Amino acid sequence: MELGLKHMRSALAALNAHAMVVTTNAAGRVTSVNDVFVRTTGHQRADVIGMTPGFYPGWDDAAQADMPVWTGDRQVVTDAGTSLWTKTTRIHQHDAHGQFAGMILIHADTSDQRTAETDRDAVASLHLLSEPVFIVAAGTHRVVFANAAAMTLFGWAPDALDSVDMASLDLACDRGAVTDQIARLEAGEIDQFAFDADYDGVSFRADMQVTQLPGQARRLYVILRNQTEVLAVSRAKDELVATVSHELRTPLTSIKGALGLIQSGAAGPLSDKARGLLDIAYRNADRLVLIVNDILDLEKLEAGHMDYDMQRHDLTATLQDAIAMTATYAARFDVAVNLRADTHPAWADFDTGRIHQVLLNLISNACKFSPRGTQIDVVLVSGGDRHRVSVVDRGAGIPADALDRVFDRFTQVGKSNRARGGGTGLGLSIVKAIVESHGGQVALESVEGQGTSVSFTLSRRDAPVQAVSVLQMSGTRG
Repeated sequence: MELGLKHMRSALAALNAHAMVVTTNAAGRVTSVNDVFVRTTGHQRADVIGMTPGFYPGWDDAAQADMPVWTGDRQVVTDAGTSLWTKTTRIHQHDAHGQFAGMILIHADTSDQRTAETDRDAVASLHLLSEPVFIVAAGTHRVVFANAAAMTLFGWAPDALDSVDMASLDLACDRGAVTDQIARLEAGEIDQFAFDADYDGVSFRADMQVTQLPGQARRLYVILRNQTEVLAVSRAKDELVATVSHELRTPLTSIKGALGLIQSGAAGPLSDKARGLLDIAYRNADRLVLIVNDILDLEKLEAGHMDYDMQRHDLTATLQDAIAMTATYAARFDVAVNLRADTHPAWADFDTGRIHQVLLNLISNACKFSPRGTQIDVVLVSGGDRHRVSVVDRGAGIPADALDRVFDRFTQVGKSNRARGGGTGLGLSIVKAIVESHGGQVALESVEGQGTSVSFTLSRRDAPVQAVSVLQMSGTRG
């Protein structure tokens, strides 16, 4: 018996030296923790003794009384807030009367084992990817891992990867620029970058980023994405845009011009019935031309090919011109457009044609949404380093759940827009792109049933030198 007790004490001593041990009373409060627990978790005895074990996520002392002995996985939260995975054995303790008196919880830290299993799972997942992925060591640029797709692409053998480095890859790319970007990546100046590369007649987009796991050296992850389909789609898109531009816009412009000449009486007098039919045809031709122009403008903006003639102009005068240009359109909807602005010039640098396009879009939208007999205000406010232009209508407004979509492509909120004036749903997205290209911002406020205000900003500028001298001359004559 004495020998058995010695063996038991030895076993308990060994267990206490290598495992975390926690005991609780019948109320589920901690009564003791061993040195391994304190050393591993960072919790101090004085902080946990007498407390419910908050270091066990989801602890429920009522649920612990179901099974006298239980073994399974349990998380232990350290004093730093990180989680350790442990293999836990929980044993009930009983008093001399056989009543439940508390528990002994014995934890073996399995975090490293779980991390290794996670790493193996991650590697297995990378091998399943169809895109080539390889990892190189920072500094030396030696390949330390390649998934199955990368090894197949480059003809690498698994046991020969340590002899491969990035410099030896036969990727056709701008090597000087890529080398510079890798240096910036390793210096921590950027987190990731991408470059175009060709290999064996196939175009790839290479995405590279740096990662560093705890206890490991920094590594560069490279993913190669086949661009064959992307380039094919891009070419098809370019061909479509070219077709729309040359085969559709040019004939439509000619048709619209011819209809306009006939309307003006250039081909002889027209009956009222014929004039009515021509008006319908002209409006529809005009609408088609606008749709085509919207599509082409959007493609230009996306591709970064939109040209801007940036000159210093008086924004007040530009607003007046835009209101005059939309007068006939506003009359169709029986609405008035009013300018609210100071009389002095508001100087800014912008492309007048593009800002006219922005204003015509916003004013025409306001006309389509406004009840007959109401007024649209075009408001110019200058303050700080910005001019703010707002187009305010008193129409139906926009539902609150649709406000975050109004600048998306092909979005038309409400039926009145389409029913009264048509549209592609591209206008506001084009407005946003043009204004942002000018360094400004677009904002929209709307209350359903009360109206909508769409505003944009441009940077304030000083008056041009010639304008200043003219103003000074005017002042001296007065």
